Amino acid sequence: MTRVRGRGFTLIELLIALVVFALMGFAVTARVGDISTQTFSIERRTMAHWVAENHLARLRLERQITTELLPTGNDRERVFMGGREWRIDREVADTAHPWLRRVEIEVYEVSGNDEIGPLDHVTAFVGRY
Repeated sequence: MTRVRGRGFTLIELLIALVVFALMGFAVTARVGDISTQTFSIERRTMAHWVAENHLARLRLERQITTELLPTGNDRERVFMGGREWRIDREVADTAHPWLRRVEIEVYEVSGNDEIGPLDHVTAFVGRY
């Protein structure tokens, strides 16, 4: 009796191929998750930087209108931008020059009762004129 050799894969070969494809699927899924997390983090930090820059631009424009020196001390305010709520912490300090102030701005994202951050920190100088 002659044995007919069939064409195709054996069961063990199919199982090995299935394991290889499953491992590749897990690896791809993990990378996609990492990429989406990184993208969200970059978006959040970019928005926080825009919030800080907008606040700094507003401070400089106010100085052009009033020509008064920016008062020293700490200040905190909340703003909405990009469909999110942000908290801005500002610290204004004297410098060696009498018409110049050092401004430090930190931005936090507000989510419910939680505050995430600081997501951005900007240091700048604002003059009297």
